[in-house]
Amino acid sequence: MNFTSLQIRDGLSSNTVNAILKDHYGLMWFATEDGLNKFDGSNFTVYRYKSDDSTGIQSNDIRTLHEDKSGNLWIGTSGGSLSLYNRKKNKFITYPANQANTLSSDIIRSICNDYTGKVWIATFNGIDELDPKSGKIKNHLRQFNPRGSFPALTFNCLIEDSKRRIWVGSSNGIYLYQRATNSFKLFQHNPSDPSSLCDNSVSSIVEDKSGNIWFGTRNGLSMLLPEGKGFKSLKSKRGDLNTLINDGIRSLAVDQNNQLWIGTEDGLNVLDIKNGQMSRYKPDSRDNYSLTGKSISCIYIDDAGIYWLGPYRGGICKYDTNLNLFHLKQSNVLDQSGLNGSIVTSFAMYNDGIFVGTDGGGLNLFNRKTELVQRFNAGLPDGSALNNISIMALQLTRQNKLYMGTYSNGLVVMDLATKKLQQYKQGLRADALNSNDIFCIKEDRFGKIWVGTNGGGVNVLDADHKAIIKYCKNPKAINEVDYPGNNFIRFIEEDPAGNIWIGTYGSGIAVFNQAEKKFSVLNKIKNNLPNDLALSILKDHAGDLWIGTFSGGLSLYNRVTKQFTTYGEKEGLNNATVYAIEEDKQGRIWVSTNKGISSFDRKRHTFTNYTIYNGVQNNNFVGGAGLSTPEGEIYFGGADGFNYFNPQYFKKNKNLPSVLFTDLKISNTSVLPAEDGPIQEDISVAKDIYLDYKQSFTLSYVSVNYTAPEQNRYSYRLEGFDNEWINAGSAKLVSYTNLDPGDYVFHVKASNNDGLWNTAETSIRIHVRPPFWRSIYAYIFYVVLVAGTLLFIRHRGILKLKRKFAVVQEKMKADQRRVQERQEAERLRELDKLKIKFLTNLSHEFRTPLSLIMGPVDKLITEEKDSKIAAPLGMIKRNTKRLLNLVNQILDFRKIEDHELRLDRSETDIVAFIKDVLESFNDLSERKQIQLIFKSQLRYFNAAFDQDKIERVLFNLLSNAFKFTSLGGAISVELEKKESSAGSGQSALIIKVADTGIGITEADQQRIFERFFQADGIAPILNQGSGIGLSIAKEFVKLHGGDITVQSEPGTGSTFIIELPFTEAEFSEELTIDFSDPAAVEAVEEKVDEAIVQTPGSEIPSILLIEDNEDFRFYLKDGLKSSFKVHEACNGQEGWQKALANHPQIIVSDINMPYMNGIELCKKLKSDKRTNHIPVILLTALTGEEEQIKGLETGANDYLTKPFNFEILHAKIKNLLALNQRLRDTYTKQIKVQAPGVLIESHSNRLLNKVALYIEENLNNPKLSVEDLSKHVGMSRGSLYHKILELTGLSPVEYIRSVKLDKATVLLEKSDLNVSQIAYMVGFATPNYFAKSFKAKYNMQPSEYMNLKRKLEDHMIKDK
Repeated sequence: MNFTSLQIRDGLSSNTVNAILKDHYGLMWFATEDGLNKFDGSNFTVYRYKSDDSTGIQSNDIRTLHEDKSGNLWIGTSGGSLSLYNRKKNKFITYPANQANTLSSDIIRSICNDYTGKVWIATFNGIDELDPKSGKIKNHLRQFNPRGSFPALTFNCLIEDSKRRIWVGSSNGIYLYQRATNSFKLFQHNPSDPSSLCDNSVSSIVEDKSGNIWFGTRNGLSMLLPEGKGFKSLKSKRGDLNTLINDGIRSLAVDQNNQLWIGTEDGLNVLDIKNGQMSRYKPDSRDNYSLTGKSISCIYIDDAGIYWLGPYRGGICKYDTNLNLFHLKQSNVLDQSGLNGSIVTSFAMYNDGIFVGTDGGGLNLFNRKTELVQRFNAGLPDGSALNNISIMALQLTRQNKLYMGTYSNGLVVMDLATKKLQQYKQGLRADALNSNDIFCIKEDRFGKIWVGTNGGGVNVLDADHKAIIKYCKNPKAINEVDYPGNNFIRFIEEDPAGNIWIGTYGSGIAVFNQAEKKFSVLNKIKNNLPNDLALSILKDHAGDLWIGTFSGGLSLYNRVTKQFTTYGEKEGLNNATVYAIEEDKQGRIWVSTNKGISSFDRKRHTFTNYTIYNGVQNNNFVGGAGLSTPEGEIYFGGADGFNYFNPQYFKKNKNLPSVLFTDLKISNTSVLPAEDGPIQEDISVAKDIYLDYKQSFTLSYVSVNYTAPEQNRYSYRLEGFDNEWINAGSAKLVSYTNLDPGDYVFHVKASNNDGLWNTAETSIRIHVRPPFWRSIYAYIFYVVLVAGTLLFIRHRGILKLKRKFAVVQEKMKADQRRVQERQEAERLRELDKLKIKFLTNLSHEFRTPLSLIMGPVDKLITEEKDSKIAAPLGMIKRNTKRLLNLVNQILDFRKIEDHELRLDRSETDIVAFIKDVLESFNDLSERKQIQLIFKSQLRYFNAAFDQDKIERVLFNLLSNAFKFTSLGGAISVELEKKESSAGSGQSALIIKVADTGIGITEADQQRIFERFFQADGIAPILNQGSGIGLSIAKEFVKLHGGDITVQSEPGTGSTFIIELPFTEAEFSEELTIDFSDPAAVEAVEEKVDEAIVQTPGSEIPSILLIEDNEDFRFYLKDGLKSSFKVHEACNGQEGWQKALANHPQIIVSDINMPYMNGIELCKKLKSDKRTNHIPVILLTALTGEEEQIKGLETGANDYLTKPFNFEILHAKIKNLLALNQRLRDTYTKQIKVQAPGVLIESHSNRLLNKVALYIEENLNNPKLSVEDLSKHVGMSRGSLYHKILELTGLSPVEYIRSVKLDKATVLLEKSDLNVSQIAYMVGFATPNYFAKSFKAKYNMQPSEYMNLKRKLEDHMIKDK
């Protein structure tokens, strides 16, 4: 029985072990005097007392261990009471002692649990019963001793047997608990009764498989007889090996074979209960695998067939039935029965012993039965001795002679029958050895001895030990023969065919055919030998030859193909240097290497490796040092002794190891369980690990296997990360970094030392929390964002398609529009041609009547001297000429379009020509009060030009200038000469037409000469023309080879510059002519026509003419001024202002006017109560009925279209005035001083009467106001205003002034008062204001009125 040990050097906290336990997780627990140890097969975890840790054990002296049926681990300590291990938290719960309702003592001796789950505790002072669920404690046999005194009774052990009986071992016998009476029955030693207990001091109790109860006492072993009828006792007997070693029993245990293991004070006994055979085991200093101590304190036998013993101060001894353990014999200089040298080089079997050759220790004989070694000290002829030479090879011949090859001492031969020694060394004789360094020896079938030397080749000896032939390189002697190998021989072997195989170090293998006397070579190149460094050879039972090489592995020779098949590290060999090869009885091949011993299964071509953990020496082996005995034992020699074993007793370890997690490290720091930590329970029982994102971790694990656990192999896989299982070898930890967020499952499984894998995996879930940007809420946001983005992209795509479709549609529509526009343009062009043709024809028709008008008018103007008749004739001529110019423009435009314009040049004085053109604008200059000036650097200049075209150019420019120049402005025409370049003979005339009009914007200047272009936004000018005048002018100038440009600033004026090229001409001094008549510019007030005879007090009807055309307005005024007081306005805005200022009795207005047209003016007049009573007659050139209806709908009283009969206008004006007068007479009361009050019956008349009386009463009050009047009549000022205006057509202020002026006419006519007195009398503040108001109403000064009336009165008196 071989024991291995675990001690302090292996990690155990103390070599004094009091109790051993294996829990249901497979972990071993050792109770020592210096802490509690947990062992997983590889590592120890030690729990010690810490004064500041209430969750730890409370004493280092651990006395007992127990695991109950629920898997709870109970720990009994000495001085620290009872503790319960919390696996989930890796902490301890301690139960108090020495108090009421607590444990009877804090020194716990033994623990067990009964069938009800209650825990029984044997303490130093009593027996206690603990309910784990409630925590209540019940005391039995409790002793109360003074503090510090030793109790009279101590309790050492207790168990519950299969019959549910509680047995308690004490220092005073055995107590049996009787549940029915809650009492104990005592069994004690009775010296007079042999069947009584052998001693009262009971230390251990155990029940065997047959139900027998065994009691270990201080004085022997007792077994309870059936039905409790006494005890059978066993004690030691001197000289009887079948009895106890010692009567002092310390521990008991029963194994699976129902053998009783008895730990005594002097060793171990194993009792076969069935046959009564007793085995003894004691410590043996010569045996490395014996007990480490003789006093066995505790024994524990687990279910895996491992026996755990706790020798006092010997640590832990373990007997493992699953472990294939190699015996190791080592050198011990102090042991005369041990090896004489540590390096074992060779073996030779001799009867029941084994000759062992050592390097430096000579020859040894090992006794296989006693395992002792006999040393040989005989001297040799050269002065050396067998106990100090270096033996390199041994060979026992059939003549019972032992050949010893030595290093430097030649060949030594021992006759085993006579013990006679002979020594043969290198010499000069031909039959002497070639070398004293002999590494191998072989006897062939013919009895010849083949000696392999290290440097001298092979020497073949005869029976007289003479070298008959030598095979070596570079032969010299006559018996030396050259051969294909080198001289460094490592092995010699004879194959079944009688061929000698010679292995060399460097030249492969030389095979000698003794029959043919020929050599053949087997090497790396020809025969696939791994290398040519041959070390060892084996001829197996089938005659196959196995070769071991240096670092090349194990090679098998195929005699048919003459090739080697090699098995090395790829096939599982621990190390490829094969020193020795042997075969066992099962046909397995065993080899020694630098890393232990390996066996090769020829069928499966796999290796099983054995190392130091199987008892193999921890050193390299020696080449050729191997031996197999007929009994199946195999010996391998190495640098630290030799190992021997019998493979037929080896067996496979069928225990499949489970795997436990032992540690979790995050950032290289071990993690403890915590509520908010990565693990909530201890890693050994945890099911889940929670990690943060990017958190690296290391997970440690171990297989719970105690049979050579160092040879366990592991395989793991992280589900969700690893696709395949990863072979981790013997590594017991794995690290992962940068795992993606998610849930993973880590799986791990292990194989035992014999390579059997446990298919039951151990797993733990790993949860990697995502960062905030990979959380579920973040993903919801991402999904929404992506969905929104996709929808947006889709929306944009749809919009893009729509836009694209719209573009296509628009393009199609554009194409269609272009086609339509082109067609329309062509149609319009044709229509324009027709229009132009029609206008041209019409213009031709116009020219004849116009010529007929102009001729007679010119004649009448020359003949008529009366200015009253000449003025209308001038107007007729002027407008006829204008109309003719328009007709000519139309004809010119047609010619330009048809490219038919031609110059009709005639030579004339251009200065005089321009002067004549300007004279035609003289009357227009006077009427518009615009100064017209002509300046010329030349008094005369004859030139050839088309007079008609230049005239129309100037006419266009001057017409535009007058059109866009306001009253009081100026227009100048300047004629300049531009010098030409030398020798060209050409000069140019510059004609500048400048005005002070509204000017032209810079943008419009670029387009002003384009056809039909008209500037926008010119408010004062309504009828700007057709837009072709300037374009025709430019064409005419270009026909003359000249150019026309414009310079203008808005608000300042414009200058048109015409440059006409002409030949050189002389010119005189400058000429300046001002066509304006200063007298005409002065404003002359119109006087009342003296021809009109007015009756006193009568008023001339006033009329307001609103017309933008000067000539037409003059025409109307001229026709109406004889009958009416005429007020003029040139546009609607001015007309509105004069209507408010003058209150005309009738308004005649054009419709098309600048600023405000006639329709807008009429609407404004009729919507204002101050003017809505004034009749309005509209004049227009538009003849459509729609236009007439539109004008009448705005409130116009009548409508006339141009041209019209002047008499019709005159009649309509008279009719409207008469109608208005009748209406006024109906509602207006004329206030006369002498007139009596008229009876007023209507509300309106009453109001007017009341107003008239109030004015009469306050007539001379200059401060009389509308406010006073409104208060008097009891109306608001606004209401009074509207009512007076409605009844009289006058505002209240105007009405009060009218009444005062009517009163003044009476006073002027009847009284002798002067004008000033009358003014103050009728309530005017100043005479000047009175005179101004009087003249505004009666069109004459008060003094004139007074003189006129008095003259009339004088005439009337004279007539009487």
